[in-house]
Amino acid sequence: MSKKTNGYTLAVVIPCWNEEKLLHEMLDCLLKQTFQDWCAYCVDDQSTDNTAEIIKAYQAKDARIQYVCRDREPKGGQTCRNIGFEQADRAKYVCFFDADDLVAPYCFEQRVKYMEEHPKLDCGVFPALAYADDIHEKTGPVFGVKIFEDDIEAMLNQNLPMTGWTNIYRASCFEKYGLRWDEKVLSMQDSDFSFQMILSDMKYDYAADAKADYFYHVGNTGVAKKIRTKRHYNSHVYCLDKVSQMLSAKYGDKYDFYIESRIVSFLGTFKDTWQPYFDLLRMPWMKKRYGFKMRMWLYLATLKKDRRLIFRKYRKYSKRKNAIWNERMAEERKKQLRIVDW
Repeated sequence: MSKKTNGYTLAVVIPCWNEEKLLHEMLDCLLKQTFQDWCAYCVDDQSTDNTAEIIKAYQAKDARIQYVCRDREPKGGQTCRNIGFEQADRAKYVCFFDADDLVAPYCFEQRVKYMEEHPKLDCGVFPALAYADDIHEKTGPVFGVKIFEDDIEAMLNQNLPMTGWTNIYRASCFEKYGLRWDEKVLSMQDSDFSFQMILSDMKYDYAADAKADYFYHVGNTGVAKKIRTKRHYNSHVYCLDKVSQMLSAKYGDKYDFYIESRIVSFLGTFKDTWQPYFDLLRMPWMKKRYGFKMRMWLYLATLKKDRRLIFRKYRKYSKRKNAIWNERMAEERKKQLRIVDW
């Protein structure tokens, strides 16, 4: 594969797997960018449809779009992101996008300008809107805005203050902080990387007054649809174990309640099987949480009859926090719809 011999400002890494229906929309968005000094690495996860042909056709028209095929295991978006980042060795900044989403024409310009104006930051976080049919929909999730008091607490409550695609990273920070996308993770990949980013003490901030420049297409057939499969179940257990140990090592017991709340939510997702209890009770983090372990054993002993009472305080916390955050999110979406000019 031919590569640019000189450095360039921005690299965009896009994992692709069987994206023939929507990929062309993302690639058209790239070609409409007002900022021109970029290169996009579309990393094909060995698709079985026409994804490879689509990327190569765009590459023939514009060499800034590069086709890369995953050439090692394991399969998955995380591996593709790492491969793409390895290709982007001459970029000053890097973004990670998804193949079935959209970006505004001012996206690259807005993000690069912000990073140039904030040289001490490793990462800038930008607003993004979720949409089903129209990017100007009045309701829906908002990402990449400062509506949470504590990003770690929010992520443990399954909210997303930021994702891979809301962010622009200074490429050098990956080596500086020893960051890579964890290739064992199949679901909640953005949250896992955000945990790594925050716990590494990477310097990041939200771009105040920025316009939403990324539009996340909900209702697709991505990894979120596969959460109940055995492979994804194992991935979630792995993530819970990893994150709980990382948070405990760095912050002591500060986030223990929120970790417990996340576990309760996970148990609710797999409420038709006993296996999650036995798997999670073996986590090293559980050794210090005697009271919570007793709640889990009590739930098992009562044959799930009193689940609501046993885990009531976690349910109340999550409901209360989500109500606050959803109200703030609705206000932020109204604001963004007034200023988005695309």
